[in-house]
Amino acid sequence: MSPLMIRGARSRRITRAFLCLIVVSLGTTIYADLASLSEVETVILKQQGYPTSTVEQITEATKSKSYAIRYAAIHLLTERVGKAAIPVLKEALRDPENVSVRRRAAQLLGTLGDKSGVEQMKKDFAELRAKAALSVPNDPNTSDDARKRIQDEKNAALYDALGVAKVLAELGDLQGYELAATTVFEGTWELHRAEAIRVLAEIAGKDKGVLGRHQMAPLAVLSAAADSEKSAYVFSALLSAVAKLPHKDAISVLDRAGKSANQSEGKRKEAQGVIDLLKAKKKAAEEPIP
Repeated sequence: MSPLMIRGARSRRITRAFLCLIVVSLGTTIYADLASLSEVETVILKQQGYPTSTVEQITEATKSKSYAIRYAAIHLLTERVGKAAIPVLKEALRDPENVSVRRRAAQLLGTLGDKSGVEQMKKDFAELRAKAALSVPNDPNTSDDARKRIQDEKNAALYDALGVAKVLAELGDLQGYELAATTVFEGTWELHRAEAIRVLAEIAGKDKGVLGRHQMAPLAVLSAAADSEKSAYVFSALLSAVAKLPHKDAISVLDRAGKSANQSEGKRKEAQGVIDLLKAKKKAAEEPIP
C-alpha cells in the first residue's frame, strides 16, 4: 500500500485529501464542495454500494473486505453513535490487514476517552520501526527491482511508524519522539518530514515537566526545522501544526519560520500571517464581553 494512501491524523482533523485518495483508489468520483469529513465518508460508502441511512448499515460497512471502506465506516459510525461504537472500534484494533484501520480505531477510541488502543499501537510502532530500519542489500545478486521494492517498503514503514507515533502521542505515549526528531532533519521524503513535524507538534503540547524529565525538546527541534527546512510543502505543514500549540510556544516557532533564509518571501509572509491571526485571536479572547 502506497504511503500516499495512508495519510492519517487526529480523527476529527484528518485531511480530506486522504479520503479523496481513497476515492481515487476505489475508482469513484467525489465533489470538492462537500463540507465535512463525514460527508466525504458517506459518499465513499454509498458509491461502493454501502447505504448509510441506519447505524446497522454503517456497522455492516465496518466489516467490508476493502480497508478503505472499513477506514471510513468506523469514523462515520463513531460520529453517529459516540461511545456505542466502542465495541466495533475495539474489533477494528485487531484489523489483520491494515495498520491504517488499526491506527484510526485507536484514535477514535481516544476521542471517546478509551485508551485501550495504546498496546496495539506500541506493537505496530515497534514492528514498523524495525522494518523501516532494515538495510537495502548491496550485493550483486540482488536485482535493482528487488532493491527498489525493499526501499519502497522501508519508506512506507517509516511513514506508517510516524503516523502511529502521532496516535501514541495523542494517547499520552511519547516514545515516537526520537524517530520524529531524527526524521525532521534526515528524512528524504517530504511526506516523512511533514509527518514527523506533526508528531513533534503533538508532543510539544504535552506537560513541560514530563518533557523535561524525559529530556525531550520538541519546540527546539521545531524551531530548528523552521530555520532549515527548504521544502515549501513541509514548511506549510509546520505552520499548520505549530499554530495549534499554546500561544507563546506557537509564536516562538512561527517567528523563526518568518525569518527563514531557506524559504521564499511568500512563505515567510505566510508565517507572519499565521502569527498575526493568532495574535488577533488572543486579543479577541482577552477582550471583556460587553
